[in-house]
Amino acid sequence: MRVTRFHDDAIPVPAREYEPGPYRLRHGEDAVWPPPARAYGGKVEETTLERALAYGRIAAQLLVPVLLLFTLLLAVYLYADAGLPAAWLPTGAEGFGLGISDLVLPGCWTVIHLTNRRYGPAHAFGHLVAGLSLAILAALINPWDIRGWLPDLPSLTWRAVLAFFLVFGIANFVAIVAFDAARGPRWWSAPLAASLAASFIYSGLYYLLAFGRLGLEALAHFLLFAAVSVALLAPYWLLRPAMKPLNGMNGY
Repeated sequence: MRVTRFHDDAIPVPAREYEPGPYRLRHGEDAVWPPPARAYGGKVEETTLERALAYGRIAAQLLVPVLLLFTLLLAVYLYADAGLPAAWLPTGAEGFGLGISDLVLPGCWTVIHLTNRRYGPAHAFGHLVAGLSLAILAALINPWDIRGWLPDLPSLTWRAVLAFFLVFGIANFVAIVAFDAARGPRWWSAPLAASLAASFIYSGLYYLLAFGRLGLEALAHFLLFAAVSVALLAPYWLLRPAMKPLNGMNGY
């Protein structure tokens, strides 16, 4: 794009040149023009009823994703002591404590990625907080004598449980930020970057906080998380038409 200015002799003189480059919408609000703060004299203040309806709409949008995340976290708990069969593991991967729960965990990240894609990072963060809150309440309040039908797992000490909730929250917060930063024309860049970020943070912190060690076991878990995250790009791709981003973000 070239901007020119004209003198009295009507000869156009280049005033400024702009080299076109790749542009992508950074946030959902970028697709709205004019911005709400500048449209028709500014943003109109919402009434209490309108705010309540807006919060109710957000709760309705997140109901199914939160329940799905809670279900996956429950599966992570139930299979915490279930090791992967040796036939499923490549040569040399035995003895690193890889379990079925490690196959389920990246699914939690993918569920949050889909919320981030559809509604943006604010909703994704609310999704994460609500899902973790339900899991923590189930662990603390113990409704309906939950210990009567959920097994006590030797590997899940209170230190391990607290480390899991803390690291899971940190890893997915980083993943939400990474997903929003990596949005672009390549549909796979955002979920892959976010999943790898969550895998790296989780593997690096959980085993250090829960067991006081960080070594080959953490590396083996990171590689497993990364491989599962790549495999989960297939269902993510299939769900893209049903999870189109709001505000016309061009499928990003």
